[in-house]
This record gives sequence, structure tokens and C-alpha cells, in this order.
Amino acid sequence: MLKRIFLWLAVPAIVSFGQSPNLNQLPRSFPPDIVPPEVLEGRDVLRVDPIHYRLEFENAQMRALRLTLKADETVPMHDDRDALAVCVKECHLRFVRPDGRVQDVHMETGETRWIFGDTHSARNLNTQPMEMLLIETKPARN
Repeated sequence: MLKRIFLWLAVPAIVSFGQSPNLNQLPRSFPPDIVPPEVLEGRDVLRVDPIHYRLEFENAQMRALRLTLKADETVPMHDDRDALAVCVKECHLRFVRPDGRVQDVHMETGETRWIFGDTHSARNLNTQPMEMLLIETKPARN
């Protein structure tokens, strides 16, 4: 059932709601096949913050994570992969990158958005708890 919900949400969102990256503002990392997996997993969010992130599903192509944050809670600096974000409860987050750049993102319940992998911390700016599903892609293995 959960797999059907993910597919039902993911396919239209990827087709309709994709964001074009501003390549001048996004930090780009080496392609995953060049960097050893142990380096990419160094600041994996499940290792950095297992209190707020929970693994819902994983296979060779993707993994689904659930993020829950109470009002004003913060996720420490971590590395994200490209992912489809699905807002379960209103999401108002502030992302801070290592260079100090700040980006505020607000998503209504049920809204989806494609996010590109980068390094950042996150804070819930809402006065209520928020909940989000992140459906991450995995690099193709040859």
C-alpha cells in the first residue's frame, strides 16, 4: 500500500513539479561513481540525525525517509541526495549551507517538489510540528 502511494505521488510530481537548478547557486559535487561510497555516506542524514529521520523503505534504486520536526527543531549539517519531497504536514523550513547561504522553503500539506542533493542544516520555522517524506534516488551501479 505504501509503495502504491509513493508511486502515485512520485510519477506526476517528477513530471509536473520538477525544478530547474540554478547552477550558479547550487554547490555541485563529484558524480557518485567517481567518489567512493564511504565518502558519500560520511554525513548521511540517517547517521547524523536518527531522531528526526526514519527509514521507511529502501531498495537498490531508491530509499524513502520520513522527517518529523517539532516547532523550532533543527537537523544538523548533512548531505542530501536528489529526492522527491512530499509534504505530509505543512513544511516551512530554513536551509543553511556550509558557506552561510540561507534558503527558506514553504510547502503546503500534500505539495511535492524535486530537490537537488546538497549539504545543509535545516530548521522548522513553523509553530507546529512538520512532517515530510523524502524519496531519494540512488546512483546506478554498473
